[in-house]
Amino acid sequence: MTRICVFRRSAWSLAAILTVLAGCSGGGPAGTSGDGVASGKASNTLESKRGDYMPPLDGGRLEIAAPKGWDWANPGGNALVAFKPKDAEINDLPRVLLSVADSEFPGIDDLTAKNKGDFVQQVASSVAEQKPKKAVREVTLNGRWFAGYQLLAKRRNQVVAQNFLVTVAASRVYTLRLEAYQTQMEQAEAALDVIAASMKFSGGGESAGDVGEAATDVPQETVREPQEPAEAKAKE
Repeated sequence: MTRICVFRRSAWSLAAILTVLAGCSGGGPAGTSGDGVASGKASNTLESKRGDYMPPLDGGRLEIAAPKGWDWANPGGNALVAFKPKDAEINDLPRVLLSVADSEFPGIDDLTAKNKGDFVQQVASSVAEQKPKKAVREVTLNGRWFAGYQLLAKRRNQVVAQNFLVTVAASRVYTLRLEAYQTQMEQAEAALDVIAASMKFSGGGESAGDVGEAATDVPQETVREPQEPAEAKAKE
């Protein structure tokens, strides 16, 4: 009986040692480093996903780039430029539309860390009637502040998510609007972040209506807007 008892204790001790050794060698869950950070994430930066810059827009005020694998087109209408996956049609989803207008937000000529809270509140008030799916919040990408929020709409009987990023530079409001079906949203959001992070601003021209020559070099295509908000459709 004594020998059997010793054997059981020895086996238990060996199992315990192996368990401890396995825990030490793992360093965390599969696919993560010892500090719990996903492996490879540090190298997967927004800059590494950015494609070439297009010629300046908005009278030379703005430089912006499409993500790798995406292209840009002249959408006509109220949009300054449209970004879309290469070989996709301008009205296909996902896509990102950029629009610009003179700032109508009191006291906000340039969006900074000091006034970002006030700006978020003003944007939230301006879109309150549209009942955002995701409330207006502060977003920072590559050192620039944005107000971000999400609306829902319907297109071809499918729900379309519209993610907005809004910023202000030199008294001009720049609005990026991502439109994607919900099944596309995860990858499409990454493209929106790359585009927003690429934005560079300078003094530019004097005319508020100026648009960079780059956009006019591409034939205009008509952008079809999403239909009514999803909530409105559901009530019909």
